[in-house]
Amino acid sequence: MSLSAFERLFRRKDKAGAASSLLRRTNLRIDPQFTFASDDGRLLWDASSHFLDFVLVVSGAIGLDAFLPNTISDHTFTITLDFRLQTKQFRPKFGKLGFDPTGSMMAIGNGGACELWLGFCPLVNIEDLSVADEAPLLNEKKHGDTRLSSRHFRMAVMFIAYALAKIPNMHIHLMHTYGTNEDFLLWKVKDVTNLYATPTLTLRLDDLKSLHRYIVSEWDQWVQEAPPSWKVDGWLQSHVPLSVACRYGQNQPIASSNPDARSIEERNWQVEREYSNIRYLSMAIATDLTCKPVRRWEEISNEEILESHNIIYDSPDPTFRQPVNLDDLPLRDPQTQRENNIYDEEGRRIPRFHGICSRNTQPCGVLINLETITELFSTFIPDDDDMALDPDIILDDDVRTPMVNVYPQAFLRKYGHIQCNTILPHFAPFMSKIRNSVSRSRHNQNHDPFDDQPADSDADEFDHLPNGPLPTVLFASGSQFYNEISHRIRPSADLHDVQQGRITSALSGAYSHGHGKTTHRIVMRECGLNLPHQRYDNKIKVNDVPRALRLENVYVFQLDSLKRHKRNGADMVVPLASSWSHPTIFQALRPHLFVLTSDAFPQIYQWTTYPITSLLERIWDHFYPLVQKGVKPAPQVIELCSVLERALAYAHTGNTRVIATSLMRPLWLVQSLLEHGLPTFSPSVRFAAAPSIPVAISPADWPTLTNMKVPAIASKRSQILTYGNDHFEAYKAEFHIQLSVNQLSSNAFLGYPSNLRHAIIIALVALQAYIADVKTLVTRAVTAACSDMEAEDAGDGELHAAVRRKGLRKWLVTANPLGYVDKGYEHLVSCVHSKPTDHHEGLPNPTNMKLSVHDFARLICDMCRETDPAPVAAPLISGGCSMPVFRVALAHMRKYAPNDSPTQANKFLHDAFIVAANHLHINNVPWNRPAGPRGRRSRKPVFDSWVNLGKAVDLQAIKRNHLQVGNAAAEASQRAQAADSRAAWSADSVTLQSLPDYVLRSRLPDEFSLDSIDLSDSSSSSDKEPSSRDIYEWVFANFDIKKPLHQIALIAGIYISRIIPDIFWANSDKPKAHTVTNDIALTNAIRALPWKPNASGRKGCKLPQQFIAMVPSYILAVYDETSPLRKYSDKRALRNFPKSWNSKNSAKGIGPLLLVRLGLLRAMSGRIWKGGPPFQDWKLLSAEAVAAKHREITACLADRQYGPFRLAVMFFGVDKAVSLGRTSQAYTINPAIASIKGNKRMLKDDSDSDEVEIIEGPMAKRARFA
Repeated sequence: MSLSAFERLFRRKDKAGAASSLLRRTNLRIDPQFTFASDDGRLLWDASSHFLDFVLVVSGAIGLDAFLPNTISDHTFTITLDFRLQTKQFRPKFGKLGFDPTGSMMAIGNGGACELWLGFCPLVNIEDLSVADEAPLLNEKKHGDTRLSSRHFRMAVMFIAYALAKIPNMHIHLMHTYGTNEDFLLWKVKDVTNLYATPTLTLRLDDLKSLHRYIVSEWDQWVQEAPPSWKVDGWLQSHVPLSVACRYGQNQPIASSNPDARSIEERNWQVEREYSNIRYLSMAIATDLTCKPVRRWEEISNEEILESHNIIYDSPDPTFRQPVNLDDLPLRDPQTQRENNIYDEEGRRIPRFHGICSRNTQPCGVLINLETITELFSTFIPDDDDMALDPDIILDDDVRTPMVNVYPQAFLRKYGHIQCNTILPHFAPFMSKIRNSVSRSRHNQNHDPFDDQPADSDADEFDHLPNGPLPTVLFASGSQFYNEISHRIRPSADLHDVQQGRITSALSGAYSHGHGKTTHRIVMRECGLNLPHQRYDNKIKVNDVPRALRLENVYVFQLDSLKRHKRNGADMVVPLASSWSHPTIFQALRPHLFVLTSDAFPQIYQWTTYPITSLLERIWDHFYPLVQKGVKPAPQVIELCSVLERALAYAHTGNTRVIATSLMRPLWLVQSLLEHGLPTFSPSVRFAAAPSIPVAISPADWPTLTNMKVPAIASKRSQILTYGNDHFEAYKAEFHIQLSVNQLSSNAFLGYPSNLRHAIIIALVALQAYIADVKTLVTRAVTAACSDMEAEDAGDGELHAAVRRKGLRKWLVTANPLGYVDKGYEHLVSCVHSKPTDHHEGLPNPTNMKLSVHDFARLICDMCRETDPAPVAAPLISGGCSMPVFRVALAHMRKYAPNDSPTQANKFLHDAFIVAANHLHINNVPWNRPAGPRGRRSRKPVFDSWVNLGKAVDLQAIKRNHLQVGNAAAEASQRAQAADSRAAWSADSVTLQSLPDYVLRSRLPDEFSLDSIDLSDSSSSSDKEPSSRDIYEWVFANFDIKKPLHQIALIAGIYISRIIPDIFWANSDKPKAHTVTNDIALTNAIRALPWKPNASGRKGCKLPQQFIAMVPSYILAVYDETSPLRKYSDKRALRNFPKSWNSKNSAKGIGPLLLVRLGLLRAMSGRIWKGGPPFQDWKLLSAEAVAAKHREITACLADRQYGPFRLAVMFFGVDKAVSLGRTSQAYTINPAIASIKGNKRMLKDDSDSDEVEIIEGPMAKRARFA
């Protein structure tokens, strides 16, 4: 599909056409009119604009050197300290710290547009420069949580308060230097200092210098006098606080071509910071590469060129270049008509033409060719005489295997942005030249007598250098190439409008409670004003939107190796920034550039994403008024909306982390986005025009993660960030419960009545969330305990810690972690005990408490009930994910509970949790610690206190209890409903054995209605065809239970609903063609086929209510000549059915072949296997045959004992009828003793009882339970 086609869809606002493109695999083709070749002679390239985009400054000694400017006095200088930032993470992705930031970084405020940090660096990294030099770059190795532990944070705050209190003109005071007690739990920082009296603390330059002096002078003494309990883990003695300043995203212009501006910039570099105690300076230097189409080229005179350049060469390569005489060198090559390039002394190209552009000409959009760019990073650059490669580049650790991460833009797949862990190798000669000019060597080496800079000033600095060899003064940390439009449309990498999932948040907020409703109103109002992609559209409307390709390299300067007088931007930053325009780099890069015209960029984002954005608009327009009225959108709609927003985010970012693979892979989006570029949805997703729901999917087709119907979800992050984890867990539970209940397996918890089976399934969902909480509780505690043991440096401690970690890993993967199977108990014991000698005692139970599973179920119900709940305590985990899940689960379970008395309802809930807990083998649960000598006992569950739930419950007693009527009033109510032909009834809730009492009533079953059928895709393919909705509406409007055919159809639908999904057949069972000689043999062969599920694994055949409505409708629509289906078919020569009708029913296995198998059609030819033309390859039964069939069914209904089984034989054959009898509480005639066929007469009433197998039947005879 061409880009121009997407442009037309967007311009015409063709939402239907856009949506249709999502249902087919599409490859994008770029039209020639939207692009330029990167070497097109009409393009004017420019790389003269440079920017500073990131700075990371790390001091090399204890103190605040990274914060101090290089000035004696500055009345405008202030910094702001804030000690409430304990939870802030250190997030720079590039640069060098010289130590591992894991557990070592403390945010303390901001100043000078920088974030201010204290980094607690190991002493060895300060004292030995080689150790610091070997520390990996921030982008080389993934580090852990950078925040200080709560204990270490308390120590750091107390030291800063101690230092601030020593400054005479500061209002900070400290009453107890080390707190009031060695136990941190017994006091707070606010008890001993007023450091937190104000939210922030502003320091002037003199205050900052004083604080720096006291930190340097007092640290060692303060550590030495600290209480012994503060030094147990050795952290305080082995680390020192040094300063780290971080500034990013400022996009500041640098390296100006104006000499006056460059002079001022150089002075600013000197004043900004005192560099004598700075060890690492990391910075991202960016260059904007722009190109414009020119209207004409204007020649530059030779005289003008010679005024600026003394010597002119014919090549940038100093090895081969020769001086040229401009008068002898023509402007263009006579054959190619390309400009004959000339170069200056530094090898830079000297333009011989001025490009003249039209006044309103806008720059082109430039992206990277992702398929070829990796080759450029792997290029080997040889040495040359003038710009020799530094041997370090080849021999030292600076050379890294290039790892290029690509980020396709606008669904283009081949074109976009990149990030790499190194820079282009073409920069090596330039970096080598800079190294040679700014590096210093140790003072014992020979001094160059021809160096025009004084040696003494540099030599003095070495007296204070740490031990170890001097590291390389300059090396690269990484690079990234991206279009500059990113800076206009988002303030930072994670704040793009389309990345926030705001539409998903607005829809999912319908499930919010309490304070979440306020947030929901805010999000609804935000989206009501403008949707995220509409805000993006508004940002790019301006004509001068930036389109340049930003080429950004991150460099690390190791200042210990840098000459003092060279610590300025002129000698380092400017040469690096201007390198991009050098021919050796630009000519190598240009073949890998993709140039879009200003008419196509950035509008291409709007064009290619229009199928996604138009569908999001339709979803919003449909649900916005409903949500405003309090209607909750179905979870499937919310998740599909999230999938669409994630696909949109991928188009704008190219980052695969926005793809929720668990859901988007089965919907085909992962493969389509990554392999083809454009999104494609699987056929299970349906799009419909207004007023229907714009996008839908059947619950039976929803991707699940386990056999417990855990739904795959894409909206988790959006919901948690907006409403919190409790909201998401409740929403997820709601979704999980809906899927589990709607797709309840016919074999799940057999022997329990239908309402209790549903409640047990819901209880399983909640208890699985509880088990996950227990896993989290144990994992966190055991991991922390093992870390403490390993920190003690004791051999036995490290060994036992390894054993505990191994036991924890094994326990986490067991299927039933709270039971005894699969060694779950054994592994749990091995990881929770702090001493291996205690393993023989089993799980610790210091309270000597013991509960029954009944108590466990009661505690759950008491603590999670809707009104007046008990306080949350052990064994439930306050703040865990399971608490909101329990509340949602109980709300759903109460719908199935008996409503005759609260006592019976509570017992019903308890029994459901008991059965579910036994099913999950929940035998042991975490408990609280025993009460101390004073105060109340702790109610919080911990990992090292457990309680056993006692002996197993009599499940048979629960079965018997729920199979009996609760009291006489309820029994009378049931009898009255059975006798009242007008009472509502559900075919799914009555047994086949009792079906004759209901099926011929004037009140039809609740499932037999239009609401049971998913008609979101019911539009007809042409105006002449009747839609599926038209046909179904006719059937329900004309249904008459008094008519024989209508009775047959309804009963057939109910029976089919009891055997789903086994309504298909296997190819291996298909008879050979030569064995079927006539239509009678063919019909018999089809009827003899075993009933099996669909071999393809296709979902959608598991909802009984759909078949109770669709099967009778199909039968009546085919048989009745006045139906819209027959009228349409009878008018056509081929007598075919509408495509939409065939598609709707064949997806469920409903068609002529199914009716033949039920004995309601006759097969006429082999084409029946694929449906066949109506009334040619299959025939309707004659009126006499239908009447005979009705008489046979009426006789079966009159036989209350064996009639339901005989009906099953009539429809499905003996084998399937016996199987159905075992799962449907129906009497079954043993086929091994009495051979049953559908056309035999009824058995006598006094038939031998030995031939009767009772399946779950509440009869007086001795019963066997299957």
